[in-house]
Amino acid sequence: MEPTLKVALVGAGGIGRHLAHQAKGVPEITIVGLYDADRSVAQSAQQELEIPVYPTLTDLLQDDRVSAVLIATPPFTHFELCSQALQAGKHVFVEKPMALCTADCDALLQHAQQVERCLVVGHVLRLFPLFYQAKRWLDAGVIGRPLAVSIRRTGNERALFMHGWRADVRLSGGLLLDMNVHEFDHLRWLLGTVQVVAAQGIQPFAEPNFVQHWQALFVSPTDALAHIEAGLLDPIGSYQVRIIGEEGTIEHTGFSGAVRYKTRSGDEQTLTPEQIGTPEPYQWELQLFARALLFGEPLPYEEIDGREAVALAEACLRKMGKTLST
Repeated sequence: MEPTLKVALVGAGGIGRHLAHQAKGVPEITIVGLYDADRSVAQSAQQELEIPVYPTLTDLLQDDRVSAVLIATPPFTHFELCSQALQAGKHVFVEKPMALCTADCDALLQHAQQVERCLVVGHVLRLFPLFYQAKRWLDAGVIGRPLAVSIRRTGNERALFMHGWRADVRLSGGLLLDMNVHEFDHLRWLLGTVQVVAAQGIQPFAEPNFVQHWQALFVSPTDALAHIEAGLLDPIGSYQVRIIGEEGTIEHTGFSGAVRYKTRSGDEQTLTPEQIGTPEPYQWELQLFARALLFGEPLPYEEIDGREAVALAEACLRKMGKTLST
């Protein structure tokens, strides 16, 4: 019988419960308990998930059975919770973003190195079928060297950021850090290191009190260009990715629809998520996390990736003349 990774969940809100449900389907993981600072949330999660509740975070971190902690709390708590978990000798899987500034990310990475523990951020976009297949084609050279990338993620999600911690940019990081940190990681995954050339954001409504729609231009060391547009104000909404290469183009529609390529010679292929057949993304990332710790298998991202996504968000905000207090 293969060993299992014994984990505990910190944060039993929506994403925390989703991770717990998915983890239950991973044979390499055993969830031994959960903790949430809100006792009523913890009790509700206990009933739904049938997982014991720790009375305090200290009790969780002092439990010698726990090898790793899944942190699924609001962004402003990530630095402190990751620090405490690492100090207690636990491996850490934390929801994005790693922290709300690169200085805190750097401190966490240094801490993880000192205590010889793994610290990874759940940049799960890489494992959604259309994203995953597009990268496979790109890596296989189907369209040759990438020349230009365009990523567009817009929706009518302003109401989501009007209440609670999401409404305060100092707690959530606003649109760029709470949501679009995924797009920054996606762009780096496609092109590697990129620099922000220009960025501009607008806030046409008083609330939420941060950038509500933005665009930015990037360039890679190979002179590939990239563009991201994202916002909360689009009632039609769309997710669109286009990668133009020397020999052809790959495009897809994000979380549903299809991914396709067409080459200059006329070759083309279209695949749906069902045809790609990859596992459920959140379950897959947790399984890969567990297998990395148990058997030394590779992760779909490196520890530094969480830091670099935050760094790009910060760079865009600087170009806009914004900070997390404005």
